[in-house]
Order: sequence, then structure tokens, then C-alpha cells
Amino acid sequence: MVILGLDWLAFGLDFFSGFVALAVVSALTFAATFALVSSIQSKLHGDPPKTAAWKAFLGALAAGVPFPITGTIVGAAILALSGLPRLGRRQ
Repeated sequence: MVILGLDWLAFGLDFFSGFVALAVVSALTFAATFALVSSIQSKLHGDPPKTAAWKAFLGALAAGVPFPITGTIVGAAILALSGLPRLGRRQ
């Protein structure tokens, strides 16, 4: 949710600025996503620091590209791999 949410927020709002600050928005989105995903993976999921950093890097790379990934195959893969679709199912 963090990856897709920050991606949507950053590049959805950048549209209104005429993409003037595209490089800055990309860098800030990368940094924010990396920090949040790394923290979530290490604290909530219990990943070792190296694994958490690797997952955070991949997520930040996806969120930091200068176009929204929400409606792409990458966005669908992130959603599927996150486990969010399984949360709604009863076991």
C-alpha cells in the first residue's frame, strides 16, 4: 500500500504543477518509500536488515520512476505480492 499510495500521490499531484519538479518529486518519493518500506519490513514483518533494505530498494525504485505505476503490470504485481488480496479472504 505504501509503494502504490506514495506513487499515486507524488505523480498524481505533480500533474498539476506541469511536471516542473519531476526530478525532485522522484527523488523524494524514492527516499520516503525506501524509509517506510524498510521500516515496515524490519519492524512489522521481522525481516533481517539486509532483506528489508533489498525489498525497500525495489519498492522505492518502482515508486520513484517518473510516472504512475498504479495501473501497470508492475503495480498489479506489487499488489499481488503484498498479500493484500488475501487479507479479505477468510481462512
